[in-house]
Amino acid sequence: MTPESALEICHYTLVTAAKLAAPHLIATIVIGMLMNILQTVTQLKDQSLTFVPKIVVVGAVGLLALPWEMQVVNAYFTYILDMFGTV
Repeated sequence: MTPESALEICHYTLVTAAKLAAPHLIATIVIGMLMNILQTVTQLKDQSLTFVPKIVVVGAVGLLALPWEMQVVNAYFTYILDMFGTV
């Protein structure tokens, strides 16, 4: 295994991890901003008001994105297994 191929595997791993985390992180940021605006308007400052909606939204995003995430993981493992054949 050459240093270039090891670097390529590391790069592909980081890109795949970013792809898998992006929908959850974006949903968390959006719902957090919306809840902060709601709390500012209503002047309610309770931590559970932001925590519970984030958990619900991230769970829903996880269920909706599951088929796509499985395709991404499948492509990643196919790539890694193909790399084993070249080593």
